Amino acid sequence: MVCFAALHTTYDRIHESYRGDRSLCRLMERHNVYTLREMQPEKSQCNASNFNALPYGIDPQNERFTMANLRTAVLLTLVLIAVAVSGIDRVSAQDANAKTSADSDDSSPKDEHSKARKELILNAMKKYTVVMDGDSEKRATLDASVLLRWSNPLGDVSDGLMSVYSTGPGERPAVISHLYVHGAKLNGLAMQEFADVYPGELELRRGDRKVWSPGSRYSKFEILPDAPVPVENPVLRLSQIKQMAARFEIIDGFREPNSEPSAHVLRMLSRPTYRYGKSDGEIIDGALFTFVIATDPEVCLLIEIHKKADVVSWEYMLLPLSISELDGKLDGTTVWKKPEAAVFGDAIAPHFSAPYRGDPGEPSFRSLLPKQ
Repeated sequence: MVCFAALHTTYDRIHESYRGDRSLCRLMERHNVYTLREMQPEKSQCNASNFNALPYGIDPQNERFTMANLRTAVLLTLVLIAVAVSGIDRVSAQDANAKTSADSDDSSPKDEHSKARKELILNAMKKYTVVMDGDSEKRATLDASVLLRWSNPLGDVSDGLMSVYSTGPGERPAVISHLYVHGAKLNGLAMQEFADVYPGELELRRGDRKVWSPGSRYSKFEILPDAPVPVENPVLRLSQIKQMAARFEIIDGFREPNSEPSAHVLRMLSRPTYRYGKSDGEIIDGALFTFVIATDPEVCLLIEIHKKADVVSWEYMLLPLSISELDGKLDGTTVWKKPEAAVFGDAIAPHFSAPYRGDPGEPSFRSLLPKQ
């Protein structure tokens, strides 16, 4: 790869400020930009000795630095700058959209019933509301703009949606949920799961009927150790949050149909499923990351940055979206465990899982399954 010193030797008056700084050199290497040494890359590694020791006006591989070489070098430098700026713009746009958008890792079937099936799942999820602290005015509803669509051939799941219930845009989710539809083996059986984030009293309701109010919990917020000082820029801050999320590893004792459980290391989706927080609030930034088998959500990780007066802290919570045994590790050490719990329809269980039953006259999921 080329070293920036080749340019530095020619117009030192312009680039004197870069002398001894190899960051741009590394950037050029990353983008495979070559100048004078492109024919001899084995002699052009960036290091302290060859970066600062070149004689001015002369390149060791060429007695003279011709005007044609100079024009080429300047042009390549301008191209590099354009590439870097456009890359930053793309990252900024993507991270801004991460406030409400799910990861693009959508593995749901693209068949003739795909749209109708999605609408049926979404309408089913909208039937539920969350009442907090026994106050009927304090409600969280489905945020339909936050959707992660997925499937899991290992578990005979043809289609599924994951979303959050919150009190409004930018607010911490009160509940995380997904509803998924099994394939032909289980005749289109639809299942739903709910995990609670809200730390106080909570009731999940379908119309006027109370469906679930956890009597105990698997999860709570914990202090995240060894976290950095958060930067002001929200795009760069998301990079910090992602670095903290990468410290976690989840082991899932997943059971394939008619088999014993086996350990699966879950994959974390690259983008947060939901981002929230307000610059003038106590939670100045928060992100929900999803750990999956295939694209099947099994565990959610929430990372938040809190600010009270001048005190800043980082917190995290791990939540199950699975009946399987789960082992959550931070920096290789277990910090959270959940036992296997094949319990369905328990109105006070710490994690709610149950079949979804449609209202009279509602289409069946079985009629909308993908053709085999």
